[in-house]
Amino acid sequence: MSWNNKKVGLALGGGGARGLAHIGVLSVLEEEDIGVDIIAGTSVGAIIGGAYACGVTPRELKRMVVRYLKSPEFQSSIIHTLSPTDDVTDSRFAQLISGYLKSRYHMIRTFFKPGAVPLQDFQSMINYFIPERKIQDTRIPFRAVSTDLISGEQIVFAEGSLREAVLASCAVPGAIDPLKSGDRLLSDGGITSLVPVNALWEAGADMVIAVTVERNMLFNGNIKKAKDVVTRAGEITAYRLKDYELEKADVVIRPRTRDSHWADFSKASELIRDGEDAAREALSEIRKRLPLSIRVKKFLGRFKMNQR
Repeated sequence: MSWNNKKVGLALGGGGARGLAHIGVLSVLEEEDIGVDIIAGTSVGAIIGGAYACGVTPRELKRMVVRYLKSPEFQSSIIHTLSPTDDVTDSRFAQLISGYLKSRYHMIRTFFKPGAVPLQDFQSMINYFIPERKIQDTRIPFRAVSTDLISGEQIVFAEGSLREAVLASCAVPGAIDPLKSGDRLLSDGGITSLVPVNALWEAGADMVIAVTVERNMLFNGNIKKAKDVVTRAGEITAYRLKDYELEKADVVIRPRTRDSHWADFSKASELIRDGEDAAREALSEIRKRLPLSIRVKKFLGRFKMNQR
């Protein structure tokens, strides 16, 4: 392999609204002229990574997020009602009643359907951020990670419909209906790979920068019922599996993600800034870890510009 062909990979993890921090990370990498040669995304990381791979800039992504969150489509969507927050002008009592009715509705739906949110409702959000394109035609090579609930296998999409791959990667278990595709029943990539580091190594990356937006694992709630134990056990298993994969990354960026709920988009601007802050803190480590060939190439590029 020639020195021109060394690849820097970027793994963007899942975490719902907390994944808006990925936009901030991408913004800083662009500002610092740290090129990304291949991207892999899980869940919200697949949305942000897929859009960026198609040529949507971080600045454009910020504007798109603001417009979408203010749109009537989002305000009336089921995803918006899943958020635990309400208008701050509501009384505490009204918030409690509203939250109770919402949770009861979605809880009842899950007894009869595979998810609280119908797949077609979530598709419109995917279509807003992701262009109609084949994965193999993106400007930056891209991988979307999903999980087949039938075989238990991790599915890494490297070709085919970009929108379909991202939709499958985002199908949060219990919240969003899984996607039926042939003999497969596809669900969230976070089941098997919350931050898809391995997918990048398998795709030929020479260096991997990983961005993880998980919630704090310290538990302040009460474990009183069997379902609490099962839920907490699942969280711990996923957390440990994620850490095992992160150990294989060269650099791990950990934005301060405010421990917010996956469907709480009320702090979008703050989350994006958290991503920017975390990326800036990691810059020295990233530069140190960049393959020598890439550092030489960047130095020569700056030298040529200074000679003009």
